[in-house]
Amino acid sequence: MSEIKGMRGVMVHMGLGEPISRAFVAGAIVGAVSLAAKFPKEAFRDDGSMKPLSLLSAEPDATTTHFLLVPVVAAAAVFLFT
Repeated sequence: MSEIKGMRGVMVHMGLGEPISRAFVAGAIVGAVSLAAKFPKEAFRDDGSMKPLSLLSAEPDATTTHFLLVPVVAAAAVFLFT
């Protein structure tokens, strides 16, 4: 049995020893929180459904602000800076 020392040891013990695994967990948490908070507001319709991305859809209410932008940026930041 090994002894866990410090925050780095706790992260390794939890399976977060690699930057890609930390980035995935951070993106999933930020995505769940932003979906619950309906952030960014421009990415959602009044009934709560997501608007399509204007680059991929010709619908009149399509937007350039997409819901997945926030979790992807958070995951990229965690991957690069941890």
